Amino acid sequence: MPDQSQSAGQQLDASYPAPPDYYALFTDSNVARLASTEAEAALDDAELKFLVPPEPPLSGSYAGFGRLWQVQDRLPTLAEQNIPQLYSEGPIDRITELKRLNHSILFEFLDLVDVLIKDPSQFGARTERIRDILVNAHHLINEYRSHQAKETLKLMLQQQIDAKRESTRATLEKCKELELEVERLRQEAATVDIHTRVPAEIGATQAKDETQGSADSNAISAAGLKAILEAVQAIH
Repeated sequence: MPDQSQSAGQQLDASYPAPPDYYALFTDSNVARLASTEAEAALDDAELKFLVPPEPPLSGSYAGFGRLWQVQDRLPTLAEQNIPQLYSEGPIDRITELKRLNHSILFEFLDLVDVLIKDPSQFGARTERIRDILVNAHHLINEYRSHQAKETLKLMLQQQIDAKRESTRATLEKCKELELEVERLRQEAATVDIHTRVPAEIGATQAKDETQGSADSNAISAAGLKAILEAVQAIH
């Protein structure tokens, strides 16, 4: 696989780096040729080899935008960064070491001011010393990143749990309020039903009695007329 990072004139560390030189090879015809060509044969082609994506790195480091990145995400040691380690090896009290480095920065800064007053040409060694102290302090702080990530994740999960519990509690309270409201409405509906049913029953009974009385009166009148007719027929 060709080294696609070695293009002449590239400024990969620029804010807006120019595209690689081989971008002009990504034409429709070359893409069509690549689709109909086997991978091994494409690697032997002067143009198609740039269209074949590289294999993902499994170890070591890789280049990206002018910087080297480790495949395994880990904190590089000070030795790998060519920085002298200003604290002892092995288990240490990081808080104590950070305080000591902080004091060292103050003293080195005062020495830098003194050098700038007496002999400004000698400031380079002092600034390098301050840089080494700052990198060491930054390295100690970065060793807490994994612990910080775990604690932050725990805090986020706890906040989500608390929010869900609060939402559940509010839902249960609202359900209880709705149950009480439904029970109240049932009682009101039962009371309204009694008040409306009793007068209706009374009115229906009165209407029935009036109807029955009218029927009895009609029956008596019919019987009287029948008796009169029978008496007239007997006289004749």
